[in-house]
Amino acid sequence: MELSKYKACICEGAAESAIIDILVDNNLLIFSRNEMIDESVIRCRNAKHFEERYLRKGFDSQISVIRILDSKKENFNLSRAYKHKINVINVITAPEIEMLIIHNEGNIITSKNQG
Repeated sequence: MELSKYKACICEGAAESAIIDILVDNNLLIFSRNEMIDESVIRCRNAKHFEERYLRKGFDSQISVIRILDSKKENFNLSRAYKHKINVINVITAPEIEMLIIHNEGNIITSKNQG
């Protein structure tokens, strides 16, 4: 898969965002942080808000939008003005991803912790 010059990495939640930050910081993805819009993970799930905040900056080439989310049902409908400039890639995560972050941060509640 070939990505565009500019990349917008949009994460649905904090767990996905934390994992992408770890992967990017350890050079484990096919793009680097300096290729990302604002050099950070974007937490804007609404296409219209994304357009208003990021796409009006006048990019000189196409943008790959990589959406990391846990639901196949979430829509990301761009307006006609931007559809030809954006390549949207949806990456659907498993619920276990969030559990790994919760466990890593020590926020998991077990029967030992409750009593």
